[in-house]
Amino acid sequence: MTETRTTATTTTAGALDGPAILANARAIAPLLRAEAEGNARRRRLSQRTVDALRTAGVFRISTPRAWGGPEVDPWTQVEVVEAVAQADGSAGWCVMIGASGGYFASHLAERAARTLYRSLDAVTAGVPLPGGKLEPVEGGYLLTGRWPFVSGCTHADVVIVGGVVPPAGSPAPGEPPAIRVAALPADQVTIIENWDTTGLLGTGSHDVSADDVFVPADHTFTWDETTRDEPLYAWTGMFLVNHLGVPLGIARAALDAAADILLDKIIAPEMRPARDEPRVRVAVARAHALVGSARSYAFDVVADFWATLTRGERPSRRQRAALAGAYVHTARVCREAAELLADAVGTSAVFRRCALERHRRDLATACAHLTAQDRFLELVGGLWIEGADLDHPLAAGGMI
Repeated sequence: MTETRTTATTTTAGALDGPAILANARAIAPLLRAEAEGNARRRRLSQRTVDALRTAGVFRISTPRAWGGPEVDPWTQVEVVEAVAQADGSAGWCVMIGASGGYFASHLAERAARTLYRSLDAVTAGVPLPGGKLEPVEGGYLLTGRWPFVSGCTHADVVIVGGVVPPAGSPAPGEPPAIRVAALPADQVTIIENWDTTGLLGTGSHDVSADDVFVPADHTFTWDETTRDEPLYAWTGMFLVNHLGVPLGIARAALDAAADILLDKIIAPEMRPARDEPRVRVAVARAHALVGSARSYAFDVVADFWATLTRGERPSRRQRAALAGAYVHTARVCREAAELLADAVGTSAVFRRCALERHRRDLATACAHLTAQDRFLELVGGLWIEGADLDHPLAAGGMI
């Protein structure tokens, strides 16, 4: 069925820079926490949540200064996503996806980009992988297909999807198919409500479909096409960096939730405070170290990568390996920390009403993403090993 969506309006007064947006994200945390359970039940973000996020300015963090946007540096972007995810993992995930418009717009001609992104606070959703077909017609393409896991589609303004372009003639043997990415208004796709998962329930990551939807040629792009020369848009895969903020924020919330439980928990039959139990103390200490070390490593890698881009240089193979590897490492380590905490607090963590239980499920679902899986690590290992074959679409397209 087709879902009613909110529309973008610029609700934030005046220009906002990265620190101001980060402060706003932290300020709305109580509202986000209050809405989190309801978001999970309805399998989408509430109108209150979306409005608060728009007003805070979190969806504009990747928009260029040339548009009046903040063009926030990548590690501050990660902090913004982290702050939202600490309040509600689903909201953090939606911000991570929804705030990527500036990156995708950098592949479009200025006029087309501004036609699609009419507001700095416009929200993007989509899967830029080829789940459909782009049939060439006069002036553009007819888009047909179905794409899964379109997080935030219920409140998006722009949808990004990939499609295969059929060859004009007979392709040469072994020639890969031509792939383009289409950007279109969100009301031109149909939402298929099938998001019912272990965690991140509030993201509304339903499938979307299109059936012979016309897309103007200048609303499509390939990854090697770019129209901006600012450092933030100099590396195609920069839109993935915000992924780091989601597990870090959820893991921090898990640490807080465990601390709240351990304030009053009594272990039976000894009838002693859980906070005095050695195994509990060890687990809490390990969990803090895991999350803290993962965060330090992630920020160190992002800062090094960003310094290279701001010098106008191309990141080295080793820098690419470190950044891509940080995605997997951060997600998995944060999940490990949450599991340690759940084991430490025991049965208190099995109830649905327990915040720690929700954080565990959210991290488990986040780790199902490609960037947290072994097949992604295989590419990372190929980057670390000089001379290894990197014949893979993600490497060829500059994603890693």
